[in-house]
Amino acid sequence: MNLSQILLVTDCDGTLLRDDKTISQKDLEAIARFRELGGNFTIATGRSLPTVSSILELLKPDLPVILYNGSMLYDPVEKTPVWTAEIPRSARFLVEKSMERYGSELGVEVLTPEGLHVIQFTPVIDEHLNGPLKAEYRLSSLAEVAPLQWLKVMFALPAEEMEDLKAFLDSFGELGARYVRSEKLYFEILPAHASKGAALKMLCGKTGLSLQYTAAIGDCDNDLEMLYEAAVGFVTANAYPSVKEKVGRVTASNEEGAVSAVIGEILEKGEALFLEKP
Repeated sequence: MNLSQILLVTDCDGTLLRDDKTISQKDLEAIARFRELGGNFTIATGRSLPTVSSILELLKPDLPVILYNGSMLYDPVEKTPVWTAEIPRSARFLVEKSMERYGSELGVEVLTPEGLHVIQFTPVIDEHLNGPLKAEYRLSSLAEVAPLQWLKVMFALPAEEMEDLKAFLDSFGELGARYVRSEKLYFEILPAHASKGAALKMLCGKTGLSLQYTAAIGDCDNDLEMLYEAAVGFVTANAYPSVKEKVGRVTASNEEGAVSAVIGEILEKGEALFLEKP
């Protein structure tokens, strides 16, 4: 099979990135070999442009990448957005309401094309922004970010509060926004039409690649639409149990080289992989 037909897209945290937020040499070498043989590779992540810049510098993808959990397609070659979505202004009151409900234990980030704005700092937010993948950010108020385009809101909250937070947001009804748990301590508000799956379809449309020969790797709830949209979806061995139940193919963990394992399977099986039943 001609590998130039194949697109491999992978999530970052818990998938491409190891727990220490580095990429293994095994995965880097596998990605390089896959691309040298003609394969197409990109990433799809909930991370913002400020927090993913070092990953883009290392991988140097030549296809658009999916950022902000599907609220942006970004061209890493031209260093410009290809497409962006926006949380409706009528839904933004949810941030203030959530801050009133959960007080100082709720960390809040508002992510815009101009940058990353911290509205309320917590230790979890500090770890997120000042950990191994350091990111530039601004301390801002809601009033300061009100005129800007909101691509995503990220909440950081104790894990035991997550179900309550989702029920609280759901209680306000349909507001043109959707709510996604992206990690153990992170919960997000996104534009209703934005998801990694929808962005993957758009990416294929813009590049001329076919979903029929697309493989995707993920580990969390925010990856599910992408895993369903791709012809072949893989979850890592370290994925959330609920995600494993919904996706048939389990590959190696992020610590064991999940991306290299999937590339190995693509190279071994070729077109047959995309015809298999999970």
